[in-house]
Order: sequence, then C-alpha cells, then structure tokens
Amino acid sequence: MKQKPALYTLDHGIEVVGEYPATAKNRYARLRIRPHRFFPGVPVVSNGIYVRKSRVLLAAKLGRALSPAEHAHHDDEDRTNDTAGNIELLTAAEHNQHHKTGTKHSAETKQKISDGLKRHHSTKKEKA
Repeated sequence: MKQKPALYTLDHGIEVVGEYPATAKNRYARLRIRPHRFFPGVPVVSNGIYVRKSRVLLAAKLGRALSPAEHAHHDDEDRTNDTAGNIELLTAAEHNQHHKTGTKHSAETKQKISDGLKRHHSTKKEKA
C-alpha cells in the first residue's frame, strides 16, 4: 500500500499526516504522525499514531521524548493555542499545583477520595 505524503515535517523528522481539532470527546487537538522514536509504545493504526498536538510540538521543540510524568502546559490556558511559544514543559506535580492552587474539595468529594483510598489500601493488604 502506498503511503500518503506528509502534510508537513517538524524538527527531528516528525512527519505529520493528519490534523484533528479538539472536539467534545477529545478536548485537545491531535495529530496523526508516522511512528517516531519520540513516541514509543503508542499504538500504530494504519501506519500512523495519534498524539496530542501540544505533546508533539513540545517533543519537537525539546528534541526528545516526553515521559508520562511530563506535561505540555498551555501558558495562556487556551487549549486551542498550540503555538510552540505557548507550550511549556511541567512535571505532573507542577502542572497540578498550577491548576489546583486555591481550590477546595467539597465534603462529598473528600468522602469519595477517602472511600477510594480505603478500598485501594484494603485491596493491597488482601494481595499481600
């Protein structure tokens, strides 16, 4: 089967073969790219992989793969603004702290968290 030509190629040879805007189901824009060493383990579908556009742009900018604990943060908080200058690298903890600072859990949410942790720890004890 003949491959479709790339729409464009980013730094480090990342070939983009499709672009998909954010939708209600996928809140972030995605790119379909040819399999690349910066995205190991991503399932290949018809000789392409789907990755969030912000992660692809950040990986191309940094020249390396991102770990699962590294997040592509939109500096202006606009998920649709995927320009290279608007995307910065944050750890999961930094990203969570940035977005959760000043928020408080309701009593109902605290109870759900507590119940979930209790279930998790009781399951761990049963397995031990």
